[in-house]
Amino acid sequence: MPLVLQRIVLTGCLVLSACSCELLNAAASELDQSGLSYLTPRLTLDDTILLAYPSGQDVAAYYCPEIIPFPASSACALLGPRPTESQMQFHFELLYLIDNPNPDIPIPTTEILASIRLFEGEDITELGAVCVALCNEGDVSCTGQPGENSCKSDQQDITSIEDIQNRMLGLLFATVDEAVNGDLDNLAQRLIPAGAENFEVRVRFSLGANAMIDILRQALDRLLAQPTDLLSGALTIEIPFSIAGAIWFEIPILGRVELGYGPFVDQWTLDIPSFKPAATNPG
Repeated sequence: MPLVLQRIVLTGCLVLSACSCELLNAAASELDQSGLSYLTPRLTLDDTILLAYPSGQDVAAYYCPEIIPFPASSACALLGPRPTESQMQFHFELLYLIDNPNPDIPIPTTEILASIRLFEGEDITELGAVCVALCNEGDVSCTGQPGENSCKSDQQDITSIEDIQNRMLGLLFATVDEAVNGDLDNLAQRLIPAGAENFEVRVRFSLGANAMIDILRQALDRLLAQPTDLLSGALTIEIPFSIAGAIWFEIPILGRVELGYGPFVDQWTLDIPSFKPAATNPG
């Protein structure tokens, strides 16, 4: 090939290569600006709502035969029938608000981690956590049980199931009781609509009966100067709690992404009324 022709061909290749790079960069820039570089959602734990729980009188009726010695314990019958263990459970709902800033792409949630601390900083502090793997629609084999990598994160600012040590077995779990859940499917995958703002995701949890029975007994014992105080004076059990965790999403291109929430700090209150025998009508 003549030298002049070689130079022309080489120059043409260099120009073509430069043009190709410019075109690729322009295409990449246009791709980025077109919304195809996906944005992560925004997550807030907005509220925690008690759905079902024992009343103060239930608590008094349950513990009265254990706390008050015989024969004074015969008065316990006047508090009403002793509740069952299941009636001593706490069922609550977590309300998450999620923004999806992607105008064209709905984003599914895949896992939810919730952890709760009761009486944090006190001598009866207890911790419970649960990881729920959400199910795709129509997946009858899905039970909500987490897989090997579920609810795990490499981010230091995200709560991971591995961060929660010595959690109390049976304290916290996802609610499956239809009487509490109603029409809500706790295992269903939540699809966050494209462009959604403050999209509500509600998940219901329960505190195990056996765990709460032990915790409430310890809290009650601290309030009583004398066993008969359970009958003779008004008592208030305050249960401070803190909830934190994370939600995982499956985002195109970005893959599995986690967002942390909490801690959400509040307290539940149980008022135990004074014992007053029912007045009898004069005959």
